Amino acid sequence: MDYKPKEYVHHSHIIKLIELIRDSFGGSTIVYTQGSCTKFAMILKYLFPEGEILSDRCHRIFEYNGRCYDINGYVEKTEHYKPIVDWGLLQAYDWMTSRYEL
Repeated sequence: MDYKPKEYVHHSHIIKLIELIRDSFGGSTIVYTQGSCTKFAMILKYLFPEGEILSDRCHRIFEYNGRCYDINGYVEKTEHYKPIVDWGLLQAYDWMTSRYEL
């Protein structure tokens, strides 16, 4: 299957998608901020492959078209965030395989 970039997705559509995911089950904010933030960023990366997963070592966010997101919606990007791959392959793998445990 050939990859074709999607047309620009408006910020409000991403915010609505995040709201729908957040409202899909009680505790989603806890799950996606206390162990599965990388998984949430991976969901957004799958839906919007043009974006990038960033990390500040404590939290992963998703950047798309200059704006950053997590389960809470829009978040500010600080100078501490950098692409997840810049932290090294083993660290990125650890983050990508970790998850919140009930």
